[in-house]
Amino acid sequence: MTDACQRVHALVDGELAPDEAQRVRLHLATCAVCQDELGRLLQLKALAQELVAPVAPGAPSTPPKQSRAFQPRWSRYARHGGLAVLVTAIASAALLFVLPQARGPRAELLWRTGAPTRSLELRSSYPGADLYHPYDTLRAGGPGAQEVVPLSEMARLEEAGDLRGIAAAYLLRMDAESAAPYLARAGDSPDVETDRAVVDLLRGDTSEALRRLDAVLQQAPRHSQAMWNRALALTRLDLELTAAEQFEAVAALGEQGWAEEARQRAEALRAHATQGQEHWQGALKAGEALVAHASIPSAEQLQQTPGLFRLYFYDALRTARTVEELRALFPMAETLDELQGGTVLRDAVRGAESRDLRRRAPLSEDYARLVRREPIPGGVPAFLERLRTAREDNLLLGALLHAGTVAANLEEYQRLATATRDPWFLLLAEHEQAKVLLSRGELLQAEQHLLAALKQCGESPVAYRCAQIEREVASLYRQLHRPAEAVQHAQAAWRWNRKDGAWGLDGLVLLELGQLSRFRHQPALSRAYLHEALAREPGRCELRHFVFANSASAHLNALEVDEARGDIDAALKCPGTLSPSGAQALADLARLRPSPGDAEHFTKGVAKLRASGSLNAGQLALLTQSEGRFLIEQDRPAGEALLRRSLSEAAQLPRWNVDARKARAYSYASLLFAAGKAREFDRVFSLLAEELGGALPEQCILGVALDVERTLVVVRGVDGQLHGRYDDRRTGPVGNVAGLIPEELLAPLRACERVVVAARPPLHGRSGMLPPDIAWSYFLPRPKPQASPAVPARRLMVANVEPPPGLALSPLRGWGPPPPGGMLLSGAAATPSRVLEAMARATEVEIHAHGLVNLGISDASLLVLTPESDGRYALTAGEVRARRLEGAPLVILAACRAAHTAPTSHEPFNLPVAFLEAGARAVLAATVDIPDEQAVRFFEAVRARIQAGQPVAVALRDERVSWLKRSGSEWVQAVLAFE
Repeated sequence: MTDACQRVHALVDGELAPDEAQRVRLHLATCAVCQDELGRLLQLKALAQELVAPVAPGAPSTPPKQSRAFQPRWSRYARHGGLAVLVTAIASAALLFVLPQARGPRAELLWRTGAPTRSLELRSSYPGADLYHPYDTLRAGGPGAQEVVPLSEMARLEEAGDLRGIAAAYLLRMDAESAAPYLARAGDSPDVETDRAVVDLLRGDTSEALRRLDAVLQQAPRHSQAMWNRALALTRLDLELTAAEQFEAVAALGEQGWAEEARQRAEALRAHATQGQEHWQGALKAGEALVAHASIPSAEQLQQTPGLFRLYFYDALRTARTVEELRALFPMAETLDELQGGTVLRDAVRGAESRDLRRRAPLSEDYARLVRREPIPGGVPAFLERLRTAREDNLLLGALLHAGTVAANLEEYQRLATATRDPWFLLLAEHEQAKVLLSRGELLQAEQHLLAALKQCGESPVAYRCAQIEREVASLYRQLHRPAEAVQHAQAAWRWNRKDGAWGLDGLVLLELGQLSRFRHQPALSRAYLHEALAREPGRCELRHFVFANSASAHLNALEVDEARGDIDAALKCPGTLSPSGAQALADLARLRPSPGDAEHFTKGVAKLRASGSLNAGQLALLTQSEGRFLIEQDRPAGEALLRRSLSEAAQLPRWNVDARKARAYSYASLLFAAGKAREFDRVFSLLAEELGGALPEQCILGVALDVERTLVVVRGVDGQLHGRYDDRRTGPVGNVAGLIPEELLAPLRACERVVVAARPPLHGRSGMLPPDIAWSYFLPRPKPQASPAVPARRLMVANVEPPPGLALSPLRGWGPPPPGGMLLSGAAATPSRVLEAMARATEVEIHAHGLVNLGISDASLLVLTPESDGRYALTAGEVRARRLEGAPLVILAACRAAHTAPTSHEPFNLPVAFLEAGARAVLAATVDIPDEQAVRFFEAVRARIQAGQPVAVALRDERVSWLKRSGSEWVQAVLAFE
């Protein structure tokens, strides 16, 4: 339905301005549907007028007065009316009065009575809620800003069972929580999914909104409301150029009102982005002129990009050869000091004035040559020695950095930086120390220096330097595979850059955010960040390759093979270029959707990557894995040899090296599926045991793996006989894993007392892997920890937690005294640090608390405890796995979704896995929300069975079956055992 169609009602009611009315009339001339609607509306209007104001006997037969806009049309129509039409009108009126529930969504102004502007910036797909009105930001921010839908209309919608209409009415009032339940029951369609995205955006979940909107636009590329809302989502992420592109696409649809506003928004976004680019590029030129003492930037320029000009200021100070040149810098120092606070730059100018400038002049000239990358008489080492001899510490501080010799003179650099007492150089010294440690592979030591620098940023913030440090921390945490923390720091870098006008540094942060979003299986968000980076520099071929290669990988994660093929083809248009992510994607696409040039692209690209010297040891191991993965489909022995080489390379690297861990996991995946494809199930079984680091049981074991489109299952029942199945026909991601194991492979397991499940990620930790009447548990690839003889039996109970008020969590069941012979951490004492400390020597740990999935804090679920003095309330998997649980405890996590697993493809990561890695012998946890009262009784019953001597998996199964028979509590099926 077009916008003009939606305004036919308003035309008949005389509510349109003359120009708008003329536009709708022109549309009527070509639209048969609207012509039919107009006929019915006009007859109904005539009928209503006769019923309300009948002509009195003897009165002149004068037609009722019409609005000026309608009089000519009405008169012409009235002359051609007839009995048949009148009968039709009466029948229609009767139907409208008798059967109101049969009326569909109405595109009319009833919902916006008295509201010339709209307060909801987003668009609903419901026709009656999507009529155009200008957006009034002042009105939207004030009291009573929401659209008010009359109660009579709400009642009509309720009576008609119009779920979408009710939801739309709430959305107009920006009441997402009331709209969401109606949309959840409204079925699935592009329109409904678009309105669900509106709910996400009102809740602040931009990533989920983008996911929905991208899916809608994949089905309906010209869905105007989805396009509009996606543009707003991108705007909220400050992705100005991609948001402008999306608004321009809306404008091209030509919708009345919406098109013009979209055009204006696109122009404003592009103007702001262009302004940022021009300010940055202008600052670069002005900075070079400043260092050459050709001109001084204006106060306005300094305010636009203060950090960049401060960078140039230091070099201008060092290259000044006369008092006049130094004094010309004083107003600039004064302005920058006022922006930053303090007097450090003015003091630096005064300090330089006190030097013997005639003696320093030759050194300043050579320093200027170093800055311009020109040869220095005698060479750089001799120049540095001359600076040391002359005690020109400020020049030496800059020269060490420009010459790239900080790492070789780190202690000297730190001493010089400390002597300045300038926050700029104090931060820079910490950053340079961290970079030296990173180059040596000492990531954890580097982390400490970077965190110390961030602490300084909190005390003496220098936006330009703090942004660089935040980005370094994000990169570090990406390498350590701590994506939730990495995202926090990347977003902090983005905010610092925006504050400092550092347009030229944004691109690196965008690429970091794009990669991190892909690692977290947020493909829509990943593409948004990456394509914004490309929109800023569309001519950079290597950047184009990087963006499309990462996009191809994201599509492969979702098994969108055609889209991935299109992206990798776009990436390969850069001749001779292949990134590590591109190599991995191409290795899979050569199997899934091969192209004749794949082998040549792959071979040349990998050779160039290896020759570049830009890859570290972990990245090289991962690249070797990609080579083996590519080749194994054409030449299995040669491919397996490369995969074994990758495993050997990864084994040389420390455990924290994520690239090495990925190389190991992906190499085993290729070896496993090559054996599965050949139906060598005994080989599959031995490879699983090898990967898991020990012998697997010879009976009652299930091994299961996924790899893109392939599924592999191996089973050994009570008799030890091996059964297996290989399937490469999957066309979409696995949702519910119930039913993943075919019945013929379940049969051998049903006679087992208990079943060990060796599931490779991303299947490890999923509920429903086996039916509820089978006793089973997930197996972690670690030797069974032994409790220390020095640790006596000790039960730790954590309950009566006081969560932060801002989370609005309902209180859980209260606990009284501590359990016999145990310890109760309750109320204010149940903080994360106290719980971690108490768990260290416990032999049983039972935590009754709220569980949350908050991707801003952790990619796995977290436990909500009582806040520390600094406000920290979350107990995360990362914190748990870093501890040592000496008592090898049984751990019961009576919390909602405590077993929720991060969406990683190379290793399992969740709270139960973290507890096992820390030393727990077994963990019980659920993947869903659990009811408080039932949870207490259920977990206590399972614990009692275990205390009575039953194996963990058997105790869980028996209590689960009992509950399902008695009460049908379905949630108990989602309680899992990890051993």
